[in-house]
Amino acid sequence: MNRILFLCTGNYYRSRFAEEYFNHQAVQFALPWEADSRALRRDLAATGNLGPISAFAVSELQRRSIPIRGGERHPIRAQRADFDSAQRIIAVSHREHAPMVRQHFPEVLERIHYFEIGDLDVETPATAIARLTEEIDREIAALRASNDL
Repeated sequence: MNRILFLCTGNYYRSRFAEEYFNHQAVQFALPWEADSRALRRDLAATGNLGPISAFAVSELQRRSIPIRGGERHPIRAQRADFDSAQRIIAVSHREHAPMVRQHFPEVLERIHYFEIGDLDVETPATAIARLTEEIDREIAALRASNDL
């Protein structure tokens, strides 16, 4: 099984939605890939997030009838081993996350691919999740195409 790792600031909203949505789509298309997600922020307690996963992510996954496999899991901070075990790594915002990767994990900087999906202070959840879904759908399509070769 191949592993894709989604990164965001707090591993609470965008990356958690990405993980759950990607895993659902991978099963639908019988792809030998599984997603996981992690936080780049070192101090997760300072995020002010309540509970294990954002209500915005939960609501959107439920609206799409996607079961939440990791809904009880609280955010997890990225560690070096997470990068070592991933074949593909995507941070959800270049602007926001490239500096964090550079500071905490400079040795993997060249392996990171980026989306540009803003957090709540940049774009609404509806817009962010719609754009995140489009980006993941492109990733799935590329993986399906490479799987057919």
